[in-house]
Amino acid sequence: MKPQNNIKSFTLVELLIVIAILAVLAAAVVIVLNPAELLAQARDGQRSSDMKTVSDALSLFVIDNPSASLGATQKVYISIPDTSATCTNIAGLPALPAGWTYNCVTSASLKNIDSTGWIPLNLSSINGGSPIPHLPTDPQNTIRSFYSYVAGANANYAVSANIESVRQKQSNQSGIFTTKFSGGNTPQLAGISQGGDWVNVPGNSAYGTSDFQVMKYEAKCADASGNALFTPTYSSYEIYQDPTTPCSNANNRYVSSRKDGYVIANVTRNNAKAYCASIGAHLITNEEWMTIARDTERVSSNWFGGVVGSGYLYRGHSDNSPAKALQASADADPYYETGNTPGNQKRVLTLSNGENIWDFAGNLREHVQRTLADSLVIVDLPTCSDGLAAWGWCQYGNVTAPYVSGWTADVAQNYIGPSNATTYDSNMGMGQVYTYKSGTDQGTTVFNRGGHWSDSTYSGIYALRLDYTNSATYHNLGFRCAR
Repeated sequence: MKPQNNIKSFTLVELLIVIAILAVLAAAVVIVLNPAELLAQARDGQRSSDMKTVSDALSLFVIDNPSASLGATQKVYISIPDTSATCTNIAGLPALPAGWTYNCVTSASLKNIDSTGWIPLNLSSINGGSPIPHLPTDPQNTIRSFYSYVAGANANYAVSANIESVRQKQSNQSGIFTTKFSGGNTPQLAGISQGGDWVNVPGNSAYGTSDFQVMKYEAKCADASGNALFTPTYSSYEIYQDPTTPCSNANNRYVSSRKDGYVIANVTRNNAKAYCASIGAHLITNEEWMTIARDTERVSSNWFGGVVGSGYLYRGHSDNSPAKALQASADADPYYETGNTPGNQKRVLTLSNGENIWDFAGNLREHVQRTLADSLVIVDLPTCSDGLAAWGWCQYGNVTAPYVSGWTADVAQNYIGPSNATTYDSNMGMGQVYTYKSGTDQGTTVFNRGGHWSDSTYSGIYALRLDYTNSATYHNLGFRCAR
């Protein structure tokens, strides 16, 4: 008799189960570790180190050459090489403010420290020699990620790099611009050169938007040295009173997205459009507004209950306490100056890509281009359930009266409102629609969105006023730009 073979083996089913478990574990490891984010963090580490090294070298140069020119003003010197001195062969560079230009050097000269490199200073003239053997360049050195140098008036200068990783953007809150590593004696100039601090927004095909950038903060004003401005102001509202001294290049003032300074208010929609154009951007469109609103609506951390649809969406500074517009702070302090922790006055909303945006629901109402083509034809107004011949607020959802009972082609629910057309109303932080309740034509041509500091439950990411004109100016009405 042959001895029996007692060696046991896996069945095909068991092998498939093991393989499936390993696949799940591998996927989980990839999700947890997020290799793309880890690589981005590593590159950011190099950028931070490079900015420190270059900033120290520039500081020594200024000490040794106190009267030397630091470069042309209103020019952004960049680390991307080009045969054109004005970088005209590089497609897709971020647009610059009116009057500003880029400066490039060739690949052969790019890293030189004798003033022919991408930074136009002769670092080899420093006593004892240059502390760096060559100028560093960005680890990727692309149109979205490059080093830049800006010279301002009165020996001011800044060197900067774009932050790539989401984690670093959220942790770099002690800096002036949370999307940049900045150095030099006036790092604010890095913000002036490209309009300040912006966030990336994932596009939404439902609104015809591709990925774009939007101001992280409501528009503020800075002087030619990059300092935030607090005057002229109006009453006790702590706003930048634009009619008194327009925030224009002609006045050596620049529109910027930044934490500090007073928000620009009492500005007409046309002036807001012009200001956005002056920094190479455009006034945010309703399509872009809705892209941001729908994106933030589906992020759990933006809901008080910690789950989408649970509790309410945070609606920012809207309880009239204090009765003024507020400056911003670090993302880690989202209730800054509201005194409302942990209530509904949270001023920071998070996008699905981890980026943060301030005061999108409250603080100031904001001018919005009604359409991408900026149509200014008279709006066919929606009707309200109480049908009064008067202006008033109406709910999105029909759980609480009065609510919008008749939408129009110009003001369609899906074009301006939350994803849940029935139950999502102001009780859930969505805001309301301000319309002439009978739907009668009132000559309205523009949209104003979001809420201001005393709008209470009327404020929210979907709040919409339909009673303003193109020339309207109010102390609680500002704007932000997109690009």
